Amino acid sequence: MPKKSPVPDKTGPMGMQPAEHGLAPTQMLPLMPAAKGGTKHEAKRPTPAKNQQTRKEAVRAVHARITRRNSLRKQRDAQKR
Repeated sequence: MPKKSPVPDKTGPMGMQPAEHGLAPTQMLPLMPAAKGGTKHEAKRPTPAKNQQTRKEAVRAVHARITRRNSLRKQRDAQKR
């Protein structure tokens, strides 16, 4: 009488894989270092204020806003026709 192969514990295609394809150790990423002695409720330092915008940058931003507004107006007019 022929010997029966042992019944695999797992069902499905992975249960039928050869032993050399079985569980392999996976590489783990190192843990992030924890903050020393701090708590979540600790007072945060205020963020430094942004540098004052120069006049040149302010003019550029306003010009871009006007150009965008006019472009959108043209698109809406073109859709109406």
